[in-house]
Amino acid sequence: MSFLDLKHQEYAERTILRAMARKRIPHAYIFHGPDGVGKEKFARACARLFLCEAKGQAADSAPREACGTCPGCRAVAGETHPDLHIVHRYQSREHPDADVRKRKGLELGVDVIRHFLIDCVGLTSTRGRGKIFIVREADRITPQAQNALLKTLEEPPQQTFLFLLVSSPDRLLPTFLSRCQSVRFDALPSEFITAQLTPLMPDLSTQHVEWYARSSCGSLGWAVTAAKDELFELNERIVKGLAALHQPEVPHLTKGPRIDPAKDNVSIARKVAEADKNAKAWAEEADGLGERYRKRDPDITDTEATRRGLETIF
Repeated sequence: MSFLDLKHQEYAERTILRAMARKRIPHAYIFHGPDGVGKEKFARACARLFLCEAKGQAADSAPREACGTCPGCRAVAGETHPDLHIVHRYQSREHPDADVRKRKGLELGVDVIRHFLIDCVGLTSTRGRGKIFIVREADRITPQAQNALLKTLEEPPQQTFLFLLVSSPDRLLPTFLSRCQSVRFDALPSEFITAQLTPLMPDLSTQHVEWYARSSCGSLGWAVTAAKDELFELNERIVKGLAALHQPEVPHLTKGPRIDPAKDNVSIARKVAEADKNAKAWAEEADGLGERYRKRDPDITDTEATRRGLETIF
């Protein structure tokens, strides 16, 4: 994994390499942009480069690739490096406090942030190359946890770097944002998503691949998940249901000869029945999607899962 593996994020790559070349690397970065465009992949590439025992920050220039063979590189690749910490909301289940373990991991609360980040920041680097923290869904950090992190952002230990992955930076406090270097990640081109999705999902037809790429808003991650959820087929069913609906004619608003009121009432009743049938079908589709979402994220409530299903349909 290296910067070379990440495509269409030239701004992010240029920002990091420029900071490395000047040897003035901020201790906290906010990588913000749509989900599924490579933010975590890029953060891991930075971690591998920083923790590389052959190159890293000791290099005279700014290398774009770690050596890939030293113990540090192998440990990062195998996700066993003791100085690389991945922080996420599901770590509430691993917290030493039983009360914290009982809570739903819907947010990154202060207990998780203190135990898995703030307390670890003060520890000595195991391999002497520094420490890297990658925080997933950092826009889910609660205000209380953000305030607890302020001192760490202001006065971090030497060779300690935080990469906060965010899709909605407006959820973060201004005092929190001001202490981090913001790096924008852009939506990916549809052509790139098409090229990547074809080998990832070889069973998809060309029509399916192109539809997922067009509908992805530049997120390869969304396209892959949508294909697994069979949203192309769902879209086809929704379109057919909408096509069955027609604008009912209201006799007193139509121009020309009045139509037979009895026939018109039958027509309106049929349209209402079709609309009701669609509504029931969509509710069932939303419940089905909700089941998928609950399997991926067991901490969300049934209501939240159904709400996400309805959002997908609409």
